[in-house]
Amino acid sequence: MRKTSLGLVGIIAAAISLVVAVPANAATSVLYVADSFNSALSDTRADGHYEVVATGLHMYTDSYTSDAKVAEYVDTNTLLAAAGEPSLEYTNTAGGIPGAQLIVDFDHDGTADGILIGERGVYGDDWWLSNSAAQFVKDAAPSISGGSGSGYHGTLDQWRTAFPDAVVTAFGFSLGSGVKGDGVLNAINFAATRYTFETQTVLAGKDNCKKGGWETSTSPVFKNQGDCVSSFASSKR
Repeated sequence: MRKTSLGLVGIIAAAISLVVAVPANAATSVLYVADSFNSALSDTRADGHYEVVATGLHMYTDSYTSDAKVAEYVDTNTLLAAAGEPSLEYTNTAGGIPGAQLIVDFDHDGTADGILIGERGVYGDDWWLSNSAAQFVKDAAPSISGGSGSGYHGTLDQWRTAFPDAVVTAFGFSLGSGVKGDGVLNAINFAATRYTFETQTVLAGKDNCKKGGWETSTSPVFKNQGDCVSSFASSKR
């Protein structure tokens, strides 16, 4: 099963952490798993899995095959110029480490043209372009050379200079494919916002609205206890 919600599980004490600097004034937001992920963009495969652990996302793959992949994306409409330096806060238990991903409309025509991949632990601030990207993006890449994840790469500032009107249409992460790994994604940092993970809280009935229960609901969000009770009454009509 690919998508589950569990309570807090033990993480190996000696786990390796990918630590990034988070701006002191960063906003915070919650991604509800899996509702916040764009299912049409999902590339989590048969040997890839994820589950909510506290406010993090535990992800792991079972093999070294092409089916070993966990990749999810969150819709946005953010100028690449305003995206900051996206990063993943990840605690690695074993194996490979996921990369940050930005799906980009490079010519701002409403259609995504390629994916920029950031693997800070491997390539530092260098972001490489997916091989499936449009040819015009490859032709104008800041650097066309080896030494990165593909032959088309550069820092985000260099990509911003090359494509000043580029728009990020989705941000996310990918572990794999062909990589066996296990760890917890504690947060995604994108466009001055730190995103953590939760599952939706859905109340079972009007009795759950009492004693402040209405405030715990995230799907839907209620204005007050009366609003909560009324929603269940109207659903029975």
